[in-house]
Amino acid sequence: MRKLLTWIVWFALLVGGAQAQAVQEVRIGVLSFRPLEQTQQQWQATADYLSAHVSGYRFTVIPMYYKELDLAVNRREFDLVLTNPEHYITIRADFGIRALATVMPLAEGRPVTTFGGVIITRADRDDINSLKNVRGKVVASPAEQSLGGYLMQRWELYKQGIGLRDLAGVRYTGMPHDKVVLEVLNGQADVGFVRTGILEGMAREGKVRLDQIKVLNLQPVGMYPQMLSSELYPEWPIASMPTVPDSLVKQITLTLLNIQPQDQAARQGKYYGFSPAGNYAQVEAIMARLKVNPERAYEFDLLDVSRKYAVPLLSGALVSLLAALGVAMHLVRTRSRLQASLIDREDLSRALQQANATLEDKVAQRTSELQSSEARFRYMFEHHASPMMLVDPQSGDIVDGNNAAAEFYGYTSPAMRTMHITQINVDSPQHDEEEREMARRNERNYFICNHRLSNGEMRTVEVYASPVEVGGKELLFSIMHDITERKQMEAQMHDLAFYDALTRLPNRRMLVDRLGKLLASSTRSHRHGALMFLDLDHFKRLNDLHGHDIGDLLLIEVSKRLLACIREEDNVARLGGDEFVVMLEGLSENLEAAVLQAELVAEKIRAALSEPYLLNRSGVTGEAELIEHHCSSSIGVTVFRGQDDALEELLRWTDMAMYQAKEAGRNVIRFFDPKMQTSIETRAAIEKDLRIALEQHQFKLYYQLQVDVAGRPQGVEALSRWVHPTRGMVSPLQFIPLAEENGMIIFIGLWVLETACRQLVAWQENPATRNLRLAINVSARQFRQPDFVAQVQAELLRTGADPAKLELELTESMVLENVEETIRKMTELKALGVRFSMDDFGTGYSSLSYLKRLPLDQIKIDQSFVRDIATDQNDAAIVQTIIAMAHNLGLEVIAEGVETEVQRAFLEQRGCRAYQGYLFGRPQPVEELERSLLP
Repeated sequence: MRKLLTWIVWFALLVGGAQAQAVQEVRIGVLSFRPLEQTQQQWQATADYLSAHVSGYRFTVIPMYYKELDLAVNRREFDLVLTNPEHYITIRADFGIRALATVMPLAEGRPVTTFGGVIITRADRDDINSLKNVRGKVVASPAEQSLGGYLMQRWELYKQGIGLRDLAGVRYTGMPHDKVVLEVLNGQADVGFVRTGILEGMAREGKVRLDQIKVLNLQPVGMYPQMLSSELYPEWPIASMPTVPDSLVKQITLTLLNIQPQDQAARQGKYYGFSPAGNYAQVEAIMARLKVNPERAYEFDLLDVSRKYAVPLLSGALVSLLAALGVAMHLVRTRSRLQASLIDREDLSRALQQANATLEDKVAQRTSELQSSEARFRYMFEHHASPMMLVDPQSGDIVDGNNAAAEFYGYTSPAMRTMHITQINVDSPQHDEEEREMARRNERNYFICNHRLSNGEMRTVEVYASPVEVGGKELLFSIMHDITERKQMEAQMHDLAFYDALTRLPNRRMLVDRLGKLLASSTRSHRHGALMFLDLDHFKRLNDLHGHDIGDLLLIEVSKRLLACIREEDNVARLGGDEFVVMLEGLSENLEAAVLQAELVAEKIRAALSEPYLLNRSGVTGEAELIEHHCSSSIGVTVFRGQDDALEELLRWTDMAMYQAKEAGRNVIRFFDPKMQTSIETRAAIEKDLRIALEQHQFKLYYQLQVDVAGRPQGVEALSRWVHPTRGMVSPLQFIPLAEENGMIIFIGLWVLETACRQLVAWQENPATRNLRLAINVSARQFRQPDFVAQVQAELLRTGADPAKLELELTESMVLENVEETIRKMTELKALGVRFSMDDFGTGYSSLSYLKRLPLDQIKIDQSFVRDIATDQNDAAIVQTIIAMAHNLGLEVIAEGVETEVQRAFLEQRGCRAYQGYLFGRPQPVEELERSLLP
């Protein structure tokens, strides 16, 4: 007996020592699918961040594979667990852990809190085009327990009526998911299941090409930034064991939520941050529906026994029962050792009789104690100062409420015993259903919800719930704490810290925080952002004339108009006074396009704020006084991408641009970058002048000669030139793209067609020019006009030009945009005798199958390949291939941009017999061209 007591004391000291040690060290178990060293390195910075921000605790990361982690959780070796959602659901049912936060990774540069499953097959599998085609096929999956690599996809098939029996088989490849993709591509499986992001990641690493893969049940791109076949489910949670104190749980949760994308923890962990814990009930639901029973690694110990038979709050009974069971298990082990040593049978019999007697005495004693434990629980329940309730987890009926609960809710205890929990808990039905489900599964939990008192007042309460056995029936025991005032105070403090009291817009502090995140996200997405400062012109006059209350009304109205001018993902903030800031996200990757996008929004804002304001002020008599006010704004803009420039510099630059707008006369927009500003002003001026250029006959056609292998003229290309009265010669690179955007290219194209046809007629009278072909460029917008064929035919008839001398040059991208429509139009014009040349060949994505269907006469080698033809082997090979292909298709071939005799000789040697370039003549007016052709 002395030895037995010594063993019990030693056991208690050992447990106590372990607990004392856990107070200083917080152990985080992390599920690993990669090498453990790699997982350790990924999450070590997060543990260091927690150690630095949670005072008095040191956090340690222990990465483990699934089986080992499961065993370690079962042994209570961890305080926190970072694992995948399906594993979290499984261990939550056994150990009562609760999610603190959800990891927020980046999906194609965008922070997300959810992920999904992808169902793939090879792109060349014409027999598999939908989920229904998966029936009878072999499927590859990384693991049976994988949510993103198996369960999500199985659920999608289940909804189509396809179960496991309907598949030809399932091949489990093991982690990582890459193995599934390779098995599908190698033909070892017909269909593969992987989680979102795997395909994009493998493509970036060069392991696969996305055109090799077909995604089944593909969801719209706007729904999720990565390819997706299933519903979305919350990302990995980090959860705490029930033994972790609530005060520490709150500290850890707040610390995780405060991790910023630029922190080392996020960068090394490859995530954006943490979000509040997601709703994992949907994960539990899919596991239940699919009857998932993952292989678990259980170990049986004293705590497992105590969880089955002890009431959690009755600590005295728990300790006694543990001691009794310790004696029992010690005696059982003693019995085994005695049997194993083959001692004398009589001694063994006496030892067993003594052990059984001792065990019976202890069990009888503990049974008596347990009978009185419910009485002690009842006493505590009725006299405790905190509101408490006992609820039937199946029906939701309130079985009992203590005196404190009756006083708090305003009901009598008998009245509460006739009520349903939904008469008090007013949260959504979904939330209530989750609570009932948690109670049914005997889970301990902590949550915050809204409760209604008898007088209708709403209070916010913290609820600590735990299953207990009372009177032989399992009930849900809940303790409530009223935190309404605390929550209100927290909300007020948050509003004061981050929002403007007048307009309810974010203030400077929140602006700086959001701008920092925008800089980080633009670095990852490679998209530009824009920052706008705007100041109301002559705002002080309104305050001086009508008072600050009217000035406040104007500021409120301005904030409303600003919000109406931007997208949901953009932001507006008030810095103070009459200064506002607008942040635009997700602008184009191209700088010029991003500048134009920012200019459009700025102009929209400027116009909106210039509209008249009707400000309503109530007079002393209560009658409304309407004040009409006209106001304008000065707007400064800075376009940026990434974190090359410091945040404060961006703010300063944008502020400077706003003052430049004021100096320019107010009610205008100014960009900080002088190059941007000059570009916008030049573009606006060109667009304005472009509209009158045709009327004033400012456009001219210049002609560049095309020669054959002997240097004899065989044709010319007509090129548009704009001779501006004050700007001089305007480059086509400036006005052609602008004309394409605003539609002026259609009118310019018609003018070019008419002028070219008249020139062909004029050349018929000159022996030096009557045999020349005349090529003109046709824009995509002009060619797509429904009556384009009729326009060309009408112009040929009107002028009398020879259709065989007219050559229309089309680009590859234009031709392939709508192949069938293009072929139809070309065929109709070809019937009239018009020739076709494909311009800039080699720079697009022509398909040989389409190329041979087009009624072309000529292919034009782009000058970008000709330029380095004698020195660049790649360009030489491309040009040689184009020439050979053209000959095989029976097409003429001409090279443009020929400037040297070396280039011409190289082309002639490879079979090219026509040339165009500075070697034979620059683009020139028609008079100079005709003089050069005279004998």
